[in-house]
Amino acid sequence: MAEQPDENQATELRNTAVDQLKEGGWITSPAIEAAMRKVPRHLAVPEASLEDAYSAYNAVITQEDEHGNHISSVSAPQIQAMQLEQADIGPGDNVLEIGTNGPNAAYLAELVGHTGQVTTVDIDPAPADRAKRFLTETGYTDVNVIVADAENGLAEHAPYDAIVVTVGAWDIPPAWIDQLKDDGRLVVPLRINGLTRTYAFIR
Repeated sequence: MAEQPDENQATELRNTAVDQLKEGGWITSPAIEAAMRKVPRHLAVPEASLEDAYSAYNAVITQEDEHGNHISSVSAPQIQAMQLEQADIGPGDNVLEIGTNGPNAAYLAELVGHTGQVTTVDIDPAPADRAKRFLTETGYTDVNVIVADAENGLAEHAPYDAIVVTVGAWDIPPAWIDQLKDDGRLVVPLRINGLTRTYAFIR
């Protein structure tokens, strides 16, 4: 039987990470700060130590292929905070997350509130299952978790106020633009000239 995490220590480490991100300028929105202080991201990665789960600048690898290549992770809080700030999400928004593992979808759910909608999609059933378990365990049962190839977006829940892509991309499929509302935001990490940076585009 796995050892239960120390919730007081988890809260302390979570708050320390958020403090670091505020001091570094990665978190500027009170709503994003509140969401990141609330969501217990360590429950999404029970195989990791609390210190690793709440490292402000490091991802937690959750899946490797047969060659040892990392194929799925829970993104570093720094990257999540940066993308959430870029997405400029508010109460009532309809948001699509492409690439899932759970905590980021929970942050999005906090930002859109009870009047909004969050859909998170992944082509791989394993991270989708992890996300569903985490979101159920933490009470974010209104989030739609879907297994699908999101190259064509997800038309059944469109149009979106924001699409947040948490997996690397080499281009922007037309469907991602088509499924945005006017003035909707697309936040996507693009690899250009060998470097990956996260960009925000407004339709």
